[in-house]
Amino acid sequence: MSQGPDAIRTFCRICEAHCGLVADVQEGRVVRVRPDRSHPVSQGYVCVKGTSAGEVHHDPERINYPMKRTPDGWQRIGWEQALAEIGAKVRALRRKHGKRCTALYTGNPTFFNAGATLWSTAFLEALGSPNHFASHSVDVNNKFHVATEMYGSSLVQPVPDFDHCRYLVCLGTNPMVSQMSVVHLPHALRTLQRIQERGGSVVIVDPRRTETAQRVGEHLPIRPGTDAVLLLGMLHTLSQESLDLQRVRTVAEGVDAFLAAAEPWPAERAASITGIEADRIRKLALDLLHAEGGALYMSTGVNMGPFGSLAYWLLQGLNLITGQLDRRGGLLVPPGAYPALSLARAVGLGGFDRHRTQADGWHRVAGAFPLGALADEIRVDRPDRIRALFVCAGNPVRSAPGDLAGALEELDLLVGIDLYVNDTTVKADYVLPATDMLERSDFALAHTLLQVHPHAQFTDPVVPPHKQRRAEWEIFRDLAKACGASLLSPSLCGLPAHLPITVDTVVAALLRWGGHTSLKALRQTPEGVMLPPTEPGSFLGKRVPRGRVQLAPEALVADLERLEASIHELTAPGLRLVGRRRRHRHNSWLPRRAEAPPTLLIHPEDAVARGIAMGDRVQVTAGDRQIEAVAELSEEVQPTVVVMPHGHEPPYDVNRLLPLTMEPVSGQMVFHAHTVNVAPSG
Repeated sequence: MSQGPDAIRTFCRICEAHCGLVADVQEGRVVRVRPDRSHPVSQGYVCVKGTSAGEVHHDPERINYPMKRTPDGWQRIGWEQALAEIGAKVRALRRKHGKRCTALYTGNPTFFNAGATLWSTAFLEALGSPNHFASHSVDVNNKFHVATEMYGSSLVQPVPDFDHCRYLVCLGTNPMVSQMSVVHLPHALRTLQRIQERGGSVVIVDPRRTETAQRVGEHLPIRPGTDAVLLLGMLHTLSQESLDLQRVRTVAEGVDAFLAAAEPWPAERAASITGIEADRIRKLALDLLHAEGGALYMSTGVNMGPFGSLAYWLLQGLNLITGQLDRRGGLLVPPGAYPALSLARAVGLGGFDRHRTQADGWHRVAGAFPLGALADEIRVDRPDRIRALFVCAGNPVRSAPGDLAGALEELDLLVGIDLYVNDTTVKADYVLPATDMLERSDFALAHTLLQVHPHAQFTDPVVPPHKQRRAEWEIFRDLAKACGASLLSPSLCGLPAHLPITVDTVVAALLRWGGHTSLKALRQTPEGVMLPPTEPGSFLGKRVPRGRVQLAPEALVADLERLEASIHELTAPGLRLVGRRRRHRHNSWLPRRAEAPPTLLIHPEDAVARGIAMGDRVQVTAGDRQIEAVAELSEEVQPTVVVMPHGHEPPYDVNRLLPLTMEPVSGQMVFHAHTVNVAPSG
């Protein structure tokens, strides 16, 4: 008689929510992945992406062996040959052109993988190159930059105390589809609904009446790209009040300069720009001030606009001066399962480092240069320009505007470390097969400071790696040795090979440092253990890496001039394009199955004026660039706003439509609020 499948607890590593999962495994095969109803945080919630982990694991299109590109196509080779040939090429390039000729791009899944996070960075450090580029410059660089300016570390990202919050304003977020960026919170929609159920208020500020706005709270439509103006109008309102700033002045510098920044932005002026009435702007500000636990929160809908850094700076400052930061029901800064802020300072993430790109002088944010600068760093006329690029768990060609695909052709060596051959790694000289999240041990290393409900969970591999797939940390360790990494470098890849350093040993050491639990205890409790709740009053004046909050960073104050100069452009007639995410898609990383063409949401008034009917194929143009879409007439969007998802293949790829524009403060790419034209095809 055959036995039923073994139920093995693990957790999802697709987004910050880290929902609990149960993998049913029979005879070494994953037969089903389902939500873990006993998980103390997610309590049986998981989205469709998480339950597809088994399909990804068994997908016949996966890479299972090291592959080498030849004139006759892909050739399967062994690990020993792949490492030897890659290593020899990198050694030769470094001897001839210097250490800086090597670069690394890490995609979003890297940062949900403890081993890949630690060893990919260590690989580059061991080679002595600063050329790390990362996906966070696509959607969240502004937050990391502002946190570094204000608090002294990119890791300080205050999270709302949802269990006690009475007033929550959300800008540019749609958690019903994509949870909440830079917040560890499963089933975010249900959490927002509970705020209302206990008598609180939720306000959703977005150019579109999103799936979330249709289910919870009050929707305030806003003109795309003007969120910073709304926040300035709120700040101006508060600057006219008799604020008690005594406590703020004890923990922060630049309070008066911060308030003065709003002087040119009364609510009436902000209303004429944002489309939100002046009285409503004033009410937003005063409701936040008087709330017994309130918070402002923003996400990628604002991050990816033209003034994401200004908006996040203003949002953080508003939370602070209204007394909502470090307050019960406001925003809290979790201490984490281990002292992550101390570790960040130790590895150089405590501020901005000295490294700059060679072409345009971009600085690193959270240890990485912006992706938008990569093509220029490959093409810059310097002997030590980038000549060898390693791409880990990413698809930068599909992720961003610009001609990165053309620049990749000019490399001497391109190596992909991934699950699939994608639009980027199809150009690679070698593709190395990585493990998926069911094949490796893991810990939520990068997100322990984002937990609304502090929790620690470790997972061993659910199943062994299939065929010749290897964990990324092992790949980078072996690549470092093959490429001639210095054994004296202060990184994991610089340690002697005989030392038994693995993901498990690093996690065990970090947990011992934290003192809340141990690796042994987590293995005995596979659903994880709850940690002490974050206490209000535990951050300001105590754990701020910079010591005192900087409320008026020079670069951010100076960027107000760019906003002022852009008002005419932001309010000029024309259609404004914004993006959205789709529930079944994982950005541009996983392969795209056959599906209907993406729709362009357009208001019926705008469609009729252009002779467009529901279901018509349309051309969307910007300058001399154009893409195609299918029109979907919808009153979810405001007149003059059109909405289209990114990540699709030509002829529907929005990134082929947009100019390569980078916000000058943080290097964040600008995807939203571009002016476009829409017309019937042919």
